Order: sequence, then C-alpha cells, then structure tokens
Amino acid sequence: MKLTFPYWGNYTIAFKSLIEKLGIEVIPPERTNPEAIQEGAKISPEMYCFPLKVNIGNYLAAIKKGADTILMVTSLTGSCRLRYYGIIQDKALAEAGYKVKIITFGQGPKDIYLTLKEISGASSSKILKAIYFCFKELKIIEGLEKKAQHFRPREKIKGKTDETLRKAFLELEEIKELKELSEFKKKIFKEIAEIEIDKDKNPSRVGLIGEIYTVSDSAINFGIEEKLGKEGIEVQREMDVSYHVKKGIFPWKDWQIQRKIMPYLQSTVGGHGRDAIYEMLDYIKKDFDGIIHLLPYGCFVKDTGITVEGYLQKPIQDIKMGEKVLTHKGEFKKVTKTFRRDYKGQILKVDCGGKLNLEITPEHPVLLAKSFVRNHKKIIQGLDFVPTKEAKKGDFIAIPIPKGVKNLKSFEWQKEYRRKPKWEDIKKFPYSPELLRMLGYWLAEGSIHREEKRYVRGVYFSFARHEKDYINDIIDIIKKNFRARIGQDKRPDRPNSAELYIGNRNLGEIILALCGERCDTKILHNNLMTLEAPLQKEILKGFFRGDGCFTDKYGETTYRGVTTSKNLATQLFWLLVRNRIKPSFVEQHIKNRKLSYMLKIANAEGIKRLEDERLTVTNRKNYVRFRELKDYFLAPIREIETIDFEGKVYNLEVKDHHSYVANFLACHNCMPEVTVRPILEKIHLQSRIPFLSLSLDEQVAEAGIDTRIEAFVDVVKNYHQNKNSKKII
Repeated sequence: MKLTFPYWGNYTIAFKSLIEKLGIEVIPPERTNPEAIQEGAKISPEMYCFPLKVNIGNYLAAIKKGADTILMVTSLTGSCRLRYYGIIQDKALAEAGYKVKIITFGQGPKDIYLTLKEISGASSSKILKAIYFCFKELKIIEGLEKKAQHFRPREKIKGKTDETLRKAFLELEEIKELKELSEFKKKIFKEIAEIEIDKDKNPSRVGLIGEIYTVSDSAINFGIEEKLGKEGIEVQREMDVSYHVKKGIFPWKDWQIQRKIMPYLQSTVGGHGRDAIYEMLDYIKKDFDGIIHLLPYGCFVKDTGITVEGYLQKPIQDIKMGEKVLTHKGEFKKVTKTFRRDYKGQILKVDCGGKLNLEITPEHPVLLAKSFVRNHKKIIQGLDFVPTKEAKKGDFIAIPIPKGVKNLKSFEWQKEYRRKPKWEDIKKFPYSPELLRMLGYWLAEGSIHREEKRYVRGVYFSFARHEKDYINDIIDIIKKNFRARIGQDKRPDRPNSAELYIGNRNLGEIILALCGERCDTKILHNNLMTLEAPLQKEILKGFFRGDGCFTDKYGETTYRGVTTSKNLATQLFWLLVRNRIKPSFVEQHIKNRKLSYMLKIANAEGIKRLEDERLTVTNRKNYVRFRELKDYFLAPIREIETIDFEGKVYNLEVKDHHSYVANFLACHNCMPEVTVRPILEKIHLQSRIPFLSLSLDEQVAEAGIDTRIEAFVDVVKNYHQNKNSKKII
C-alpha cells in the first residue's frame, strides 16, 4: 500500500507523521499549485465546491508518483458535502482512468482508531502513540500560526516572522520522536519571541471567517493572512482543527452557536455558515475593524430564460442584482448575486417537452420528484432539490403555481388632452370579467388604430366571418361600459373576415398601455398579471376564443392558442398555471411565416377549467403525463442527453428562497452554503463594520484577489483611524 491524503496547509506535516508512525509507506501530497487545481477541475463534477477539485488535483500528482490508496475524513460537522467526497472522488478518478482505493472515516475518535487499525494492523499502543504525536504536532502548528498573526503587523524587520515560520515547518517535518518534538517546541517559540516588534503599535484587526479548508490553507487562499500582515493588519481566525475537536468533545459549544445566531439562521448550512455568522457577531462584539469571508464556489448556459417580475422571461446572462425573479415557492424575490464563469465539461440537456427544457451542469439541483413502477403503476416519491445528474427519464421537475395577488379594482388613466374628446373621456377602466375578456379578444385579434400613424383614435378587432358571436360579445361589452363609435367593416380583399372598429381615443390608449401594440410585441401590464385567478381566466377565455383552435374527437381533445409575441405567450402560460391549467409551450417554425408560440391544453379537464360556456367538451378519462400537487405541476422528463460543452455558464443567488425558475422549471440557486452571504451582509449593514466576501474557485486569479484586498485594507485602516479618533474625543 502506498498511501496519500488531501493536502491541507501546514496540517499536512502532522498527517504525514501519523501515517509514517504506523509503518505505512506514504506519498505526501504536493503543495497546492495552479497546475494541480486546473488538473483537478478538469475531471471534477462542476457543481461540487472548490476543495473537492483541489483534492483531486493533489491526488493526481501523488498517483503519478505511485500512490494507490487515498485516506480522507468524511465530515467536519454541519451539512458540508465533505461526507460525499469519497464517493464523488472515487467516481471521478475511475472515469478518468485512475484505479485507486479510497478509504474514508468519520471524525469521531472511534472511527479514527478503527480505520487506522484496519489499514495498518498496528497494535493499539502504536496507534495511540501515533495519534498523540500527530495531535502534539497539530497544536504546535496552530500555535505557530497564531503567533505569526500577532507578530506580522508589529515586526520591525518586514518578513522576519514568515522567514522564521518557513524554517520552523521545514524543521518540523524532519522530527520523528516525541522528545525531539518537545525540544523543538521550546526552541522555536523562543525564536519567535525574540523577533523585534513594536509593542506600542495598535494595528487594525480583521477577523477571517468561512469554510475551514479555505481559511486555513494559504495555498488556496493566496496567503491572505501573510498579505494582510505585511500591510500592518492583524488577522485572527477561530476556524482550525482544534476548534472542531472541541465542538466534537463539548456539544454545548454547538448549542451556544445555534442560540446566538437564531435571529439570523435557524437551519444548518454547509461551508461552515453557522460558524461564520457566530464568529462575525463575536468579532463585532470584540470591536474588530473588519471581516473577510472566504467561501469555495462551485449553472446554466447562456440564454436560459429566467422568469422575472411581470412573468416575463429574461436571459440569465442579462439578470442584474436587485431584480426580482420567480422562486420555487411561487413568489418573487430579489437576486443578491450573479455569477459567470468559464466551464469545460459535460452539460445535461433535459427535455420536459416544448420550451420546458434545460441545458444545465450535472450537479446543479432542480426541484425533482422521483418516479418508480410498482405493480405496473407509476409511483411519485418525494419532492426535493436534487442534482440534475441524479434525474432520469420519467422523473418529474416542478413548475411552481404563482401566488402573488393584488386586490386591484381598476386601471386609472391620468393623461390629459388638449382637445376635447369626440366620445367619452374615459378615466377609469374597471377590471370586470367582461372587460378583461374583451382584452383577451384584443390580444388575439386586435390592433391599434392611429391617425396619420401618430395619434391613437381607437382599436380594431379582426375575426373570421363565422365568429359573429365574438363580435357581438365585444359590442355588448362596449355598449354596457363606455360611449364609443362602433362600426363593422367587410373588406372586399378579405371576404372571409369581418372587422370591428371601436372609436374612442382614451380607450385605445388604455388598451395600448395594458396590452402593448402589434402582434409580436403585445405584452400584459403587470397589474393584469397580479389579479385574482378567476379574473385572469377571463383574459384567457377571450384570447383562446380569438386565436384558439378547439379539437374534440376520440384520441384528441386539445385547445391551441397561438401568438407571435414571446412575452405574451410566456405570460399566458403563467396565467394558465395560476388557474391550475397545465399547458404545453411550443415554439413553431413554419416556412414563410413569423416565428410563433403555441400554448396547448391537451386534456379535457384542463379545457373545462377555462369555464368557457361556449365550449362543449366530451367527458373522457384524462390520460395525462404531468402530475398536479397543491403548489406545483410536475412536468415529466422525456429525455436526458449528455453533451460536451465549453463556454460561459451562469448562476444566481436569490434572497430567502434560494431558488429561481429557469425555462418554467424550478431550480436551486448556487450552492446552499452561499446563502449565508446575504446574512453576513445584513450584519455588516447593521454594524457598519467593513466586510469583504471572497469566492474562491479554479477560475479566480491571484491578481484579482490582491486588488480587492488592497482596496479593503484602505477601508479597514480608515475605519480603525476614525474609530480611535472618536474614542480620543
């Protein structure tokens, strides 16, 4: 057996000693470097966080040197995905052609002992001595790092502390006996104490918080502690191995953390998010001058449609911070962060029919219901956010049913005109069922009448000659509600059509404001999108009457509506869903015609829910592929295709619900641990303490980190100076 393990900063020295003392040949991992990171990222699942990719990069270098076994811990408390690393890394390495054995163990004393016993066959005495030696080295390493944090900003000879530290760790690697270790400890701490420092200096203090791996390994955080120390800033961090050992031995420490952060976060979250909140509150209480949050970062391809306010779709790359997007709970929430990154790897093309499809990285979670067959019946099980790679054909992805409703009674028209109107000067457009149905007719068959192509004078409706009932319905609605000129025309060039003209300047401008203009740019005003569902149903009723095609025969019961406006089609889709009618959404490419969008209700029950008294639907048993829940429709996955991709991918971070709707399907935002960042930003705004959050991944360049740190240093020093000036006053 030739064993290796994850590289973890200076702790690597102690872990190497542990394995060597058990008599196992060890191939220690190389210090993390850009080449290792890139190699690891090439074969790692995209959505998994940065440390996993770094680990794999370290393993690859060790495997090339002969390592055939990997040893790693599977959990450091909380809900971190470290517990899945062994499985994921094993699969990634195997798929890349590397045959190695991965041995995982928990962080409990019993798990550690049994694993070491299994791989070494050593006696209990030998194992306990090896663990004790390792623990003593860990304590020395952490002690040296904490001393360095204190000495760097105060040293008189710049760089002396780090020079002493480097020599100390090189010497520590050569120590094999406990007696030597004790002598080394006395000697090295004496050397550090002899470094000349300015004892009267009162440096700015910054707390370093975040995921344990990124805050404690200088190889992947670009030596942030050293850089801040050279700028005269003292860094402190609680997150280290001893911190977690104490949490494991003394469980009330974890209870204390949860009680303190309860106003901000009630659940567990990865990336040591709870600890980060607790530490930030503690640093503020201790009057620190700044906080830096480090987090590993782990998406959708360009042009994925995100549902934004107004129930419109916007390409994911165009979404801005502060915009509101529809979440999996059917409500609109603000986007707090946007992400864009280069990606080379596999993309999954998930087809749920028509425009309900995704091109998504394998690890990105979607709101999925699993399906299986029992006694020849399809059973739906659970509904939860699951990585897309775990979905299969026949499973279901959720479409949320929108919930936002405003109690609006009418549309107020405030425009003043110089000329007195020929007909009624309409100032209020009531949101009555009949007037909303009239808007539906207009969306399907209407146009704005302008004088000299400038001045709105009224509206036209164009129907087929046999649709006289609809023409009469509109005439009755207008006569009942407004005074306007009403005229019907029969055009010689269109013998099978009939036009209805409603002449009223105000009414024409009101309809223009509520519904847009021209067939391919019609769009519903946001007020109409937030009306109660029964009122919105009247818009749908009018639209499908005007532009719909109803088929009711054995083997096919469908109701199709077509528009050339993508915005309108998207909005009508959500109006149907609001009324618990599941439509299909299909993009139509017909030769010599404009691109059009078809909404199809493909079951009798859905058509009946429109409650259109002019339709007679035969009672037939519904055979539908989708499923309906209280808050969701479930769209079945028809196909999943894996393709190779290289280019930009995008992601969002969304407040509160941490999800968004992409191409009508509910997806989680970025990794769950990222959701703690808005909480830290909220604490920053409340306390006014300088705050910097840095996401680390394989795409991050050191120059970019340095630029942000330089700017942050200026802010921290100014904050420290102003704070001390106020104390003097």
